[in-house]
Amino acid sequence: MQVAGYEDPSEITPRINVDRESRVPLATQVARQFTWLIATGTIRAGSHLPTIVDVARHVGVNFHTVRAAYQQLRDDGLVLTKRGSGTVVLGYDRDRAMARGGHHPTFTIGVLVPSFSDYYADYLESIIEAATVEGWLPVICHTRHYDSVVVARYLDQLFSRNVDGVIVTHFETPGDLSTLDVFKSAEALRPFVFVDCADVGIGSTITVDREGDGSVATNHFIEHGHERIGYLAPPETWSATKRLGSGYHRALSEAGIATDARLVEHAAEFSLGAGAKAAHRLLQHPEPPTAIFCAGDILALGAISAIDSLGLRTPGDVAVMGYGEIPFSALAAPALASIRLPADVLAHEAARVLRQAIDDGCTQPTTAVATSLVPRASCGCDPTGQVSGRQTGDTSPAQERKRS
Repeated sequence: MQVAGYEDPSEITPRINVDRESRVPLATQVARQFTWLIATGTIRAGSHLPTIVDVARHVGVNFHTVRAAYQQLRDDGLVLTKRGSGTVVLGYDRDRAMARGGHHPTFTIGVLVPSFSDYYADYLESIIEAATVEGWLPVICHTRHYDSVVVARYLDQLFSRNVDGVIVTHFETPGDLSTLDVFKSAEALRPFVFVDCADVGIGSTITVDREGDGSVATNHFIEHGHERIGYLAPPETWSATKRLGSGYHRALSEAGIATDARLVEHAAEFSLGAGAKAAHRLLQHPEPPTAIFCAGDILALGAISAIDSLGLRTPGDVAVMGYGEIPFSALAAPALASIRLPADVLAHEAARVLRQAIDDGCTQPTTAVATSLVPRASCGCDPTGQVSGRQTGDTSPAQERKRS
């Protein structure tokens, strides 16, 4: 994502102001504002800062105050001044700026999420609650599914404010080496906690047993009598694909059910539309599944839509289970069964582990968080969790019409 920036020094000067009542020295106030504008990309590398005289005149401070501010910027590796050429912006040097910033607590943490989807509503609310207990201000950053440019810019912004630590949530694409390199370059500067992420080998980690979850979901369908069980997987580049898929295949193998590659479809993205399209492909096979385990609730809701569009019923013709339990899963029609990722527990564990890492300065061991199966109508269960209606994967009249 390209950030619009200033290249004309005359456009930058009006952005700088000082608070004469603050205890922070005026030169430091000026330097911090320029640092923020450089870290955000608002002042681009290669552009020139306004002259010291122009800034001093605009702010109403002594010439030497602004000169001291520019010296701080030079010491932080952000600018270079050459006689006769003015002051040129080099870009944000995270390592040097953090080294000069010291390690005094700012009671501010960064929280990175891939998107602002419904799934993260409960999680972010719990993060805010946990941060409040710690006295932290959480700065929540939407990374556009961990685009490396966006991640680097956010980390520069966070570190320019000298955050105490960073929580990374659901970074699922370890094959994205550019983003992984951004994390590796920043991890030594402040504590990082990775929550339900791919195994990146850095920072502290909060995990769930996704392979076990895939097995639990599949076994639940097997207990209902299903043998043709489909798996609607996330995009192939996501680490959850392999872990949930391993559990799915393990459960089938342990039950003596032959696997069928035609019963696995990958969604292009996490959306209702993508879930519906992938489910539609599954249901077009000559021998379609009688149950579908979906790697996300939003995919499962899309699958239910596809089932309905084909004149079939959920769960009478095709049972469905999701993963993650987004807030309105229980309100779907039929109510969506799911593997619940406890957003509140994940958030509070993340805050606890980050607190320890900040205090001890050490990476914490991996912390596992338990998930739970939430049976509902879409998988064929009544409100008590017992099988309701047609128990097995027997062929229904609607399916007979579909297959004929």
